Order: sequence, then C-alpha cells, then structure tokens
Amino acid sequence: MKNRKVRNFAEFALWTKTRMLERGISQRELAAGMGTHQARISEAITGKPSGKKFIIPLIQELDGNMDDFKDFLNTV
Repeated sequence: MKNRKVRNFAEFALWTKTRMLERGISQRELAAGMGTHQARISEAITGKPSGKKFIIPLIQELDGNMDDFKDFLNTV
C-alpha cells in the first residue's frame, strides 16, 4: 500500500489496517500512541463525522505521505 493514492474511506480503511498490521499494533495501541480513545480511531477509519478531526493525525502517526491523501482529504 505504500505510494498508492487513497481516494475514499474504503481505501483509507484498507491503508490504515495494512499499516497497523505492518507495525503489529491494534487500534487501541494506535489510539494510546496518539493520546486518544480507540473509538476515535474507529470513527476516523469509518468516516463518521466525530472522527474526521483524527484523520490527518492518524495518517501522520502511521507515517503516511500526505501527497497520497490529497484527493481523499478534499472530500472529507
């Protein structure tokens, strides 16, 4: 999934889950590293309005290339 453009929430969810698997971490561990609750990670991944503010921090926490998310971020 590296260097692949993410255009929608389905692709974002796949990218996020792949990165978490590569690191061997759970949503709970990712959330703890970001200083938030696991529910916020789930909400961000699934596109719920309450999770939108966590999308960019989540990409950054998982070392995503922001250029790969331009189209996606324009739709959120």
